[in-house]
Amino acid sequence: MKELHLFGKKIFIDRSPVLMSYKPDTNWRDFFTVMGGNWVQEDGWLIGTETGNRGGILFSRQYYEENVILRFRGKTVLPAERDLNAVFCAHWNEKTDYLGESYVCGLNGWYEHKSGIERNGTSCLHSSTTLYRYNPGEEVEMICGAVNGHCFMAVDGVLVSEVIDPQPLVGGHVGFSPYCTRLAVTDIEVRRIAWEPFAQEYTPEFTV
Repeated sequence: MKELHLFGKKIFIDRSPVLMSYKPDTNWRDFFTVMGGNWVQEDGWLIGTETGNRGGILFSRQYYEENVILRFRGKTVLPAERDLNAVFCAHWNEKTDYLGESYVCGLNGWYEHKSGIERNGTSCLHSSTTLYRYNPGEEVEMICGAVNGHCFMAVDGVLVSEVIDPQPLVGGHVGFSPYCTRLAVTDIEVRRIAWEPFAQEYTPEFTV
């Protein structure tokens, strides 16, 4: 996937500088911090499990100040079927000892097998759909991130969700969050977003 077209923005995936490229190995804790749940590395995959009604959070050790893309291959681990989730612009709430103000994107989530994006924390920002249905256990490529609060998620080259936060989060960790489920991720990549404004207009489809 070379480009991603959002409303009013064009993101150049291949031209976005790579900040991290990692296939999990035995040194995975040098790249990530376990904030919740149980995490192991097996055969080049990071596998996260959370049995409670909460997210089993894995944060990148790196805090990214800029707008970034998180790109990875992921799947639920059968019989788990739901909540193939990632986080970006993510922060930890020390008072609650849980995920703080952060963007969460996911597949087969929100209790009704919806796919979309929400802001965790005090905001009510939420966008989801039942029109994209993830096939449990299937490996997919996910791309997610935000440009100054313009959040997006693409799956296998197709834009599934975008939403604009009027009070944007900028900067934070990236990571993953199985919510009462088990997921696996590999080929993890973080890029600094290269983008430009994108003026769109229609060409008439008929003549009078």
